[in-house]
Amino acid sequence: MAFALKILIVEDNDDLREGLMSFFQEKGHFVRGVGLAAEILDESGDFTPDVYVIDLNLPDSDGLVLVKKLRQVHPKVGIIISTARSMIGDKVIGYESGADIYFTKPVDPVELMAGIAAIAQKQRSLDVESEALHLRPDSHALEGPHGIADLSPNETMLLAGLVRAAGQPLAPWQLAELLGLSDALPTAAALEMRIARLRKKLISAGAASPGIRSVYNRGYILCCKILISQ
Repeated sequence: MAFALKILIVEDNDDLREGLMSFFQEKGHFVRGVGLAAEILDESGDFTPDVYVIDLNLPDSDGLVLVKKLRQVHPKVGIIISTARSMIGDKVIGYESGADIYFTKPVDPVELMAGIAAIAQKQRSLDVESEALHLRPDSHALEGPHGIADLSPNETMLLAGLVRAAGQPLAPWQLAELLGLSDALPTAAALEMRIARLRKKLISAGAASPGIRSVYNRGYILCCKILISQ
């Protein structure tokens, strides 16, 4: 995995907890471990986990209660149950309580790491989508974290074309076609003016500058995440 995660292991078996901590630390992650549910607050004060690994049979609490509380307080956090409880009913309740993955012990650390990686990848994908701008062609509007930018019909067509280009630059003639100007290509200066106005609206809606980048001898490329929505 190319990025380090913060992992909190809630496991009352000291040897198992320490072994998992060492394994994840060797993989480059930041790891802490506790043996009681009550110790979570002490550990998480200056340590905000990306993923919890929780045993259900804790001395001071039913792990399912802990899972449910964590899910209510931290809707986006990753939660993995690792337990000796193997009954289908326990697994169903585990998922209903908010677990992302339910492993039955014994669990190979490699498999546990794979589960953590899958959750982390999903978290990152959701973060990217939540930061994305939304182009609504029917209403000629661009919605982003900073607000809504009103677009002209031509700006809507230009932006939709750049989005559909999927990270590839569009040449001036392609942009002209989007504008219905294939018979009379706009000058480079006129096209740049259109792009500059559109770029300002992208940034006003919350896109990182420059929003649209000029690629020498190739055209223009979109450099922010935009989803086309209805």
